[in-house]
Amino acid sequence: MMTLIVPIAADHADYARKLPSPFKYDDEGTMFCVKAITGLPMSEISEIYFVILREHEERFMLSEQLSMQFRKHKLTNAHVTILDNPTSSQAETVAQAIRINNIEGVVFIKDADCYFSTDEILPQNGVAIYALENLPIVDPQHKSYVAVDDMFYVTNIIEKRVVSHFFSAGGYCFEDAGEFCHYYDKLKDYTPLYLSHIIYSMLLDKKIFRPIEIDDYKDWSVKYAMHE
Repeated sequence: MMTLIVPIAADHADYARKLPSPFKYDDEGTMFCVKAITGLPMSEISEIYFVILREHEERFMLSEQLSMQFRKHKLTNAHVTILDNPTSSQAETVAQAIRINNIEGVVFIKDADCYFSTDEILPQNGVAIYALENLPIVDPQHKSYVAVDDMFYVTNIIEKRVVSHFFSAGGYCFEDAGEFCHYYDKLKDYTPLYLSHIIYSMLLDKKIFRPIEIDDYKDWSVKYAMHE
């Protein structure tokens, strides 16, 4: 079993005026950040933590809205973690969530701005990947890319440079929450810090990562814009 973390603690100037896009609703009345996890194998997940900012909670009453979403989708193991201040990176958001909730063991981190489905997530270090050629529209400059060797091991991950036809699809598995925090602490002063930097540092230390093959990938950046 593993813990699922959905980090949504970034802050932007326009969020002072309007609801952050991950908390908006699709045409079926489901929050995008909740829909983002519905393609995952829930039987393998023990607890789910959505990590949000207190500022957004107070302005938009997100806990109440999320609780209704949890009931709607029968997510009885879902919780909301509220951070007092914006974080500098997604990695910091995850590290804070791990420490606040005393999370141990395997963690799976899911981006809130995309969807994919997969039948299985093994309890090991891994990165969800998808092939560029499977996308009808590609925005390559805003993705990280994952190199995979013939033995199906991840050999490299890099931001904004196309080193492979596979890109990171917004799902990351770490087999040890404490180890993730250790690498975060090593790199926390690096700016900007991405989860790909954590993974790359672990690869340099000979940690093994496997690619996680997924289906039905959807990038919601365009859909978010339609709901602005």
